[in-house]
Amino acid sequence: MELEFWSEISQAICDVQREFKFNPRDTHPTARIVRVHLWATLHDRPTVWGCERDNWTAKTRPEQLPDQSTMSRRMRREDFQIFLQTMQRRLNGKAQEHLLKIVDGKPLELPNHTADPDARWGRGVSRMSIGYKLHMIYSGNPMPDAFVITSLDACEKKMAARMIRRVKGGGYLLGDGHYDASWLHEVCRHHDHLLVSPRAKPGTGIGHHYQSPQRLRSIQLLEPPAGINAFGPSLYRNRSGIERQFSQLTCFGGGLTTLPSWVRRIWRVRNWVWAKLLINAARVRIQRTCAV
Repeated sequence: MELEFWSEISQAICDVQREFKFNPRDTHPTARIVRVHLWATLHDRPTVWGCERDNWTAKTRPEQLPDQSTMSRRMRREDFQIFLQTMQRRLNGKAQEHLLKIVDGKPLELPNHTADPDARWGRGVSRMSIGYKLHMIYSGNPMPDAFVITSLDACEKKMAARMIRRVKGGGYLLGDGHYDASWLHEVCRHHDHLLVSPRAKPGTGIGHHYQSPQRLRSIQLLEPPAGINAFGPSLYRNRSGIERQFSQLTCFGGGLTTLPSWVRRIWRVRNWVWAKLLINAARVRIQRTCAV
């Protein structure tokens, strides 16, 4: 199955490479750096593992392999990030603009004794933890509509406001109670989305301070009189779709599980999680092709 994933990933790398400018001062093209990184990530191994010829098959091994220091330096360059962004669009294919989108975050916890200077304490899975967090807006395409990786103490509302600016189209944005804030409702309205998020205490008053009309609309959708309008509650039941997305992202060989011991510092975490999202997109594309 890993080779099947790799076939899809390798084809995407080749497609992007044809349109990518090669810097003549580089010994290794950016595509080769990306290839080594994704090969190691697919097998849940550190980058130095992908730099060894014996860890490749004859059909998958590039002509030359960079060393670890080259990989570490090149993976922090802008062209590496641009290549991954272009791969993201390639694996998404003809991404559809869905009216229904979901926002949520997934904690990426580290051991409490970690010495990672970029990790922060924040709310993890039912407890206070230290680590990072994957914030994501998802609508059903192979890749998320937008995502960002931060330390665990980052505000989910601020990250949602940051991501919604990068989402195309309009529609409904479903979130849990952590996203219920008038200013975030206004930001979503400005970007053609209606945020639907439950209040901490449904059925209570709304106070005397300013309330966004979009927040009042969300309250009307989620707290209608019994038996009058079931559209809002039935709409919000779709929010569980992102829970399934996070589950499917972790439940296959090569998926995004806990951060391994060699993935520390924020730039390594971002590159690792980004690679896992690309691998998952390849898996989704293969599944949808087989289902046709």
